[in-house]
Amino acid sequence: MEIVSGTAADEILERIFQPTAKPSALDQAEDTLRHPKKLVYAAMSNRNFYWRHHIQKFVLDSGMVPISPFMLFDYYLLHTVPKQTVREAMNNLLSRSDEVWVFGKLSLGVKVQIGIAKRLNKRVRYFDISELPVAVMPISEETAEEEFRD
Repeated sequence: MEIVSGTAADEILERIFQPTAKPSALDQAEDTLRHPKKLVYAAMSNRNFYWRHHIQKFVLDSGMVPISPFMLFDYYLLHTVPKQTVREAMNNLLSRSDEVWVFGKLSLGVKVQIGIAKRLNKRVRYFDISELPVAVMPISEETAEEEFRD
């Protein structure tokens, strides 16, 4: 019968409760390259522009990487670039995304983005944001509402 010394138990306990070191920048980069997260294009109406940060956070909290046109291009780069140029850039990002998530009511522009996504066989998910900043709720395509134009 082997006798376990008190120091051996202390060493084991020390290893168990020793704080884990934070991964280095190199470790983080390596993990990202080995296990990339899905890119999600966040489609939303101009009328929901002010919710862009909450939507960005929601996508990140869902374990995905958001591609949010309003975060990248603000509001058409404050109209310093032709709208068509910004739309082309947005569609290019949409085409490179893994999924398209639609937030809020469907404007004409959002409907076009949904059409592009479907033609590219991308998964499209819909979310009700009427309870922001408290909640974002998944909904079906059939219950997604169209935005009324003024």
